[in-house]
Amino acid sequence: MLLAACTEGNTPQAECERQAMNDPDVLQIYTRTDGNYTFEGVQHTQLRDYKRQAVLRCMRAKGLVPPGGVQPVIPR
Repeated sequence: MLLAACTEGNTPQAECERQAMNDPDVLQIYTRTDGNYTFEGVQHTQLRDYKRQAVLRCMRAKGLVPPGGVQPVIPR
């Protein structure tokens, strides 16, 4: 059981999630907001969406997610 927990961080999904933290859009949210992204609101929603998009781009680049799909609904 312990061994399974150690390998969990080496999955392509986990790698893409770590890589998403260095995405320019994600970094921009971190640098231009003064921690407001931690609270529910516009910056939090943008950060969540940018991370999701970055993970999907990474997964597509690895050939693990097919291109296309349904665009997420972004509330206004």
